[in-house]
Amino acid sequence: MKVYFIGQSTFRITLQDGTVLLTDPWFAGRGFWRAVPPACSPGELGRVDFILASHNHLDHIDRPSLALAQEQGATVVGSERAVKRAAKAGVKNAVALRPGEEKSFAGFTVKATPAFHPLAIDAIGFLIRTEGRQIYFCGDTRFDPRLVQFLQGSGKIDLAFLQIACAVYFGKDDGLRLETAAELAQAFSPLVVVPMHYHGRFKVKVDPERLRELLEGTGIETLVIGLGEEKELA
Repeated sequence: MKVYFIGQSTFRITLQDGTVLLTDPWFAGRGFWRAVPPACSPGELGRVDFILASHNHLDHIDRPSLALAQEQGATVVGSERAVKRAAKAGVKNAVALRPGEEKSFAGFTVKATPAFHPLAIDAIGFLIRTEGRQIYFCGDTRFDPRLVQFLQGSGKIDLAFLQIACAVYFGKDDGLRLETAAELAQAFSPLVVVPMHYHGRFKVKVDPERLRELLEGTGIETLVIGLGEEKELA
C-alpha cells in the first residue's frame, strides 16, 4: 500500500491491487483559505477510483474533486450531505453512510465511524478494511467517549489518520488538536498514526512532529508524511 500526502486531510491511498482511494479532497482555495498550497492538482493525480468524503465542508470535498469524480467515473463514499452534493454535481456513483453502516467493494470494505463536528451534524469517519489490515480515517471530530467506545470495539487498527489542528468556535475546539489527538490515539492504540489537517489558514498552528513527542513511550508509532511525499507501507 502506498500513501501520498496532498495536503490538509487529502491523501491518495493506492492499495496493493492498484485501487486508488482519495480522502477528503481539497484542491481549491489556494491563498485565502490555505496556509500551504496542495502538492498537486487533480489533473496530476492519475486514476482515482474512490473518493471518501467525511463531510460537506470546502476543505473536505470541493468542486475540482467532484469534477474529477464525474470525469473519471469515481465512486464517492461519504456523509449524507457530501453524497447529496456529489449527485447534484453529476457524479453517477455515490454512496451515503451513517455511523455503523458499511459497504463492500472489490478489494476493500468501508465502515462509517461516528464523528462529532459541531458544524456538520452528519459528519463521519471511516474504517477501511483491506489487505488484512484496518485503517481509520477520522475526518473532523472532537474527542468523545462514544467515539472511543466505537474504536475500542472495532478490533486492531493498524493505521490511523488523525486530525491534529482545528478551529475554535465560541471558545471551544471544533475538532481534534494535538493534545486530544494524542489522547484519542492512546485510548484505542493503533499501531501507526499519521497526523493530518494542519494546512488550513484558520487552524491552530502546529508542528506534526509534536505528536511523536506526545506519543513517546506509548508503543504507538508516529509517521509524519511530508507534503508531496509518498510512503510505501508494508
